[in-house]
Amino acid sequence: MAQPRRKPILLVVIDTDPRQNPRPAEALRMAGGIGVWDQVQVHVCLRGEASWAHAGDVSNLPNGAMYKQFIPMVRESGGRVFIQSTDDSCMAIDADTLMTMNLKDEKLAALATKADYVLRF
Repeated sequence: MAQPRRKPILLVVIDTDPRQNPRPAEALRMAGGIGVWDQVQVHVCLRGEASWAHAGDVSNLPNGAMYKQFIPMVRESGGRVFIQSTDDSCMAIDADTLMTMNLKDEKLAALATKADYVLRF
């Protein structure tokens, strides 16, 4: 019996500040849309200033509604959304999220090594 082929892994690394730039919202929209196809396993890492996209209140961010829509969409399609927050943004992200989704540089490197594709925004 043939073994099932594993889905390719796409890692989307976002480090652009969502307070200043719409690119993080578009990157999450793209990641959520690709994950729905169920052909690729999609993971997202919000690094540094990009972690503001996972703050409690994103309504004041450009395209803020997109974060509320597409972060859950990535998760619902089997992907994970990781965070590498700054000292400032960690104050705006709830403690449970920080504890369960925080990603150290070493683990990000390991995740990137396992990924078939890595996109950076």
